[in-house]
Amino acid sequence: MDREAEIEITGINHQGEGVGRLEGMVIFVPGTVPGERVSVRLTEVRRSYARGRLLKNLAPSNERVAPGCTLAANCGGCALQHMAYPAQLRLKTELVRQTLARTGSLPNAPLRDTIGMAVPWHYRNNVQFKVRREAGKVELGFYARESHSIVKAGDEEGICLLAHRELNRVAAVVQILLGELDHGVPLPGEVALRRGSTGEMMVILTGDTNTAQVNRGPSRYHSIAKKVISIPGVVTVAEHIRPRGKKPGGRYITLAGRDYIIDELDGLKFRISAPSFYQVNPVQTVVLYRKTLEYCSLQGDEVIADAYSGVGTITLYIARHAKDLRGYEVLRGAVEDARANAALNGIKNARFYAGAVEKVLPEQVAAGYRPDVVVLDPPRAGCQSEVLQAAAQSGARRVVYVSCDPATLARDIARLGPLGYQVADIQPVDMFPHTAHVECVALMERS
Repeated sequence: MDREAEIEITGINHQGEGVGRLEGMVIFVPGTVPGERVSVRLTEVRRSYARGRLLKNLAPSNERVAPGCTLAANCGGCALQHMAYPAQLRLKTELVRQTLARTGSLPNAPLRDTIGMAVPWHYRNNVQFKVRREAGKVELGFYARESHSIVKAGDEEGICLLAHRELNRVAAVVQILLGELDHGVPLPGEVALRRGSTGEMMVILTGDTNTAQVNRGPSRYHSIAKKVISIPGVVTVAEHIRPRGKKPGGRYITLAGRDYIIDELDGLKFRISAPSFYQVNPVQTVVLYRKTLEYCSLQGDEVIADAYSGVGTITLYIARHAKDLRGYEVLRGAVEDARANAALNGIKNARFYAGAVEKVLPEQVAAGYRPDVVVLDPPRAGCQSEVLQAAAQSGARRVVYVSCDPATLARDIARLGPLGYQVADIQPVDMFPHTAHVECVALMERS
């Protein structure tokens, strides 16, 4: 395919790609800014859209900036580094607005401007590196844009500007240590690094194996774990053994150190184990949770249900301002962390239930449970209909929805409408600067 064309970029899609049109067909072009006129080479043509590669910027936007990262042109992690940060924030507000209108039929939903960061760099406390052996040398890196090829990172030649500086430091050492593995030992496919604001860090080595071996057999990485645990700040080294083919599941083994790291968030301490989800941007997490608490509008005597409660961060954050709280989470390991976190903070008015949220919450509501506020913090797929129905059947005055995907947020807001709730306010929060992702907190009030 060797066709070249000139197009005008009129918008940005949810992957951070510029959007233009050629002869009525939508064209997606990475690395462009709305308002620019560009020359592109078409790299893929489908029935309803095409993709193009930027050849020349014929009329650059005033919002265009030089990316600070040497990897930005090729790495798939940052889609918007070429755009001035204030413009990124305006773009994210507009993306949420468009999604509410298109997916939720909510063109007039009350939407605030996106809250950004004062310093939108080195904010990530959790980074996953891919691992490869290139010309006999072990390298860490990230997937290239629209590809499974790997862009080298993790050392002085490719510092990730989104990752915390300490994680970059540890990645460089782990890369060297992996190079010292016996050649008969397969390399892990991924290395995940996590850091708490306490300075404690966790290293997770992920290896694929056949399904029969997932639940038995010694680890292949005990020798390297003994070296990794000696890196200053690292207190946990774990292995994630998962079925080949990158299916979900598998098991985690602690190879060195303890089973968790400790994080501190706005005066609370949280224990985070290897399998548990935890927000990756601590600065913006405080912004997100403070807005969640504000929307709950608590006087101190309320009963709160927190669906998809994870390790209990939102539940325990709210617990200081309410009478009784229940958290619901499908991952038993996360529930164990949540209970430990309640004890760690001396919080006694929060209980946590392990099981499918769409089963446990409706059962308790049917048995007479009546929360004043229901907090929803689902994964990207959004809420199951049973959870939304249970929230409505509970009679809760407010539903506060914490979302990592504007499309499923819009869908679920629309589904809550016929159940008796109307949207009162939506606040986007920029949890992932220089990417196209945006989180939101939405307040739903009973009509």
